This record gives sequence, structure tokens and C-alpha cells, in this order.
Amino acid sequence: REYEKRTDIDLQLDEKDQQLSEELKQKGILTITGDPISHKLKFEASSLIGVAQFTNFTVTINPKFTNIENLVKLINYVYDLDIDILPESEVKFRNESDMLTEIIISSFLNQCKNLIRQGLYKSYVIHQERNMPCLRGKLLLVQQLQNDARKNAKFACEFDELEYNNLENQILLYCLHKCSDWTIIDSKKNELHSLIQQISPLVNYKQITIEHFKKINYTRLNQYYDKIHQLCKIIVQNIGISDFYEQKTSFVNSFFVDMNNVFENFFFKLIKQYHPLPSKEQVPEVSWRSTLGQTFTNKPDILIYDETRTSVKYILDTKYKTEIAQSDIRQLADYMGQQGKNDAYAILPKTENSRPDEHQAENRDVIVKVRYIDIDKAIHLIYTRDSSIRKEKIRELFEEIIN
Repeated sequence: REYEKRTDIDLQLDEKDQQLSEELKQKGILTITGDPISHKLKFEASSLIGVAQFTNFTVTINPKFTNIENLVKLINYVYDLDIDILPESEVKFRNESDMLTEIIISSFLNQCKNLIRQGLYKSYVIHQERNMPCLRGKLLLVQQLQNDARKNAKFACEFDELEYNNLENQILLYCLHKCSDWTIIDSKKNELHSLIQQISPLVNYKQITIEHFKKINYTRLNQYYDKIHQLCKIIVQNIGISDFYEQKTSFVNSFFVDMNNVFENFFFKLIKQYHPLPSKEQVPEVSWRSTLGQTFTNKPDILIYDETRTSVKYILDTKYKTEIAQSDIRQLADYMGQQGKNDAYAILPKTENSRPDEHQAENRDVIVKVRYIDIDKAIHLIYTRDSSIRKEKIRELFEEIIN
């Protein structure tokens, strides 16, 4: 499970396994070390859950705070996947954790089909041509002088053209190719190939990294891509982990989701949807400034405001761990100082041993309230069919936590 250590495992890593092991360690997912005397392996997991497929064995990291069925519902809720659990008749998984990859792929496929029906996004793309038969756009003076010197009776121009070959669609095409390689379901593979054939004549294939997502500015024209790009980010973040092995014989792909982000987004979305007071996700703000110009920022996860939206009523910060740390308390104290409040909440996932607690500062009117949320209970309420009962029960859950 997450954060768990396993020692004295009698397994061996071959050369390709060593590469994958280094990649997992670099990404902060899983650390594998060998004992020089016994030659046995030690495994140490972080907060990312998923499956890593090695040559002769598979490492599965399961969630610490919820079961696998609720994990699927949790990810479905956080990322608005709009999917159902895959039917058992469609694929036989080696174990329950293998569902994660196929569920992400299925959701991505469904959203791609809906997006194509809605219409791919067109944007203006800048082109430069040195041999235009007529003047178009603006003249490129240097290139035009070169044409004149060569007695080339053509125009060197720069112009904008409205087309599908933009970064928004290049991300989709790249992820379609990757999902086609990953999925073990033949019907899904055929559907992915069909979409690739539809998009490829309009969009150039290019390698995509997480940095490319930072270049996209979502406006009212391309806002409908935001949701599917969230899935694309998950897919792109796992590329490199799954590409070490060429063979396609295993049912398992290496695929991981960071539960820190899932838990933070889950609680914020729950607050925003069901808490009676308005809330807002925060952006980093400068909290310290040195005389030499150095600055430090902070960002509480959630601020809940009063009815007028002008005064902060509650400061909440999620911590995906079993117990609060001293550094977390200091961080919350900094938030309180900046917002002019004397109390704040640290929200942690609930376990059998969880007990609400409060940390009172000595000689200062500052208190950090540690509260726990039962993820499985919250997921059950979220998927309650009766909306009035769902709303009432979730608000009762908030009253137990924020008081």
C-alpha cells in the first residue's frame, strides 16, 4: 500500500528492470534497493497508486485509505470521467488494480468521440512561405530580397490560416496513439485506430510532454478541451514508465495516479458543490519578502467565505497522510497570519485509528484543528441517487468536520 515498505523480497532485477526502477525512483513513485549481502530487494512506496510491470514480477501499490472499487468512483468523481466500471465480460484483469489503466483509456476514448461529434477546435496557425504565387498576409522583406536576387518571381509571405493542426489537437492525437499501444481490449484498440485515422489527415503527430500543457490558454473557444486534457495529463505523466518493454504479452501496464492530488481535488470539489457557504481554490500569494527582494509564497488549499464573499470564515488545507506533522502546523499558522484568522483546519483521510485533535499555540491565540474525512463514506453519499438525501447527508458530514 501507499507509503508501505516491504523488505527481504527474494527477486532479481535484470538490465531493463534497472532502467524502469530508476525511472520510478526519479518520479518519486517507488524506490527499490538491493541488499549487498543477501541480494534481496527492498520496496518503498510513495503516495502514487498503480501498477509497475517488471520482466518477471509485478508491483501493485494499492490505496491506503479506500478500497479499489471506491478508488475508481473517487477518480471518476474528481476528474469527471463520466464512465461506468468496465464489465467483467469485456476484459479479465489479473487483479483489481489493473482496472486503473483501462478505465482511464475508456474514459479518454469516450470523451474523444464526443469531442469529434461536437467538432474539433480550429485556431489560426502562422505559416511562412517563400514561393507564393500571389501576395498573402504580410511580406517577409529579407526573404523577398533573396527571391528578387535569384530572379524568383514569387512572394515570400507570412500569413495566418485557420486549421485543426494546433497544440490542443496534437495532444489528443499523441494520447490516442499511446492508448492504442497500452489497451489490451481489442474493441478499444479498433476504436482508437479509427479515431487516429480520422484525426491524422488534419493534425501532425508530435511528441507531447507535461510542459506543452502550460502553453495552452483556455478561452471560451477551446474551453471544452479542458476536461479531456485533464485525462491527457494523466496519460502523458505515465508515458516513459510504460515504454521500457516492447513485448505486449502482459495484461498489466505500468500506470500511476498521485493520490495527493486526487484527495486535494476531491475535497475541494466536495466543498464547492455541497457546502452552503461560497469557497474558492487559491493561487500562491507572497507571504514573506526579504530586503534583498527574495519572496516566499503560500497557498492554502481552500478558503471558505461568509455569505457576502468578502471575509474568510474557514481556512482548510488537505494533508494526504495518517497524522499531522509539525511542519504542517507551522504552514497552517502562516496561512492564519496572512488571512488574519486564529484557527485553521487540517483535513486528513480517516482510518480506524483516526482521532480529531486540536493544537493550541503556547502564549498565542492560534489553534490548528485536525479533522478526518471518511473517503468511503463520502463516496457512498456522492453516489446516492436521491439528490436531496445526498445533499443533506454530505452537509451533515461537513458539520462533523468543520465545527
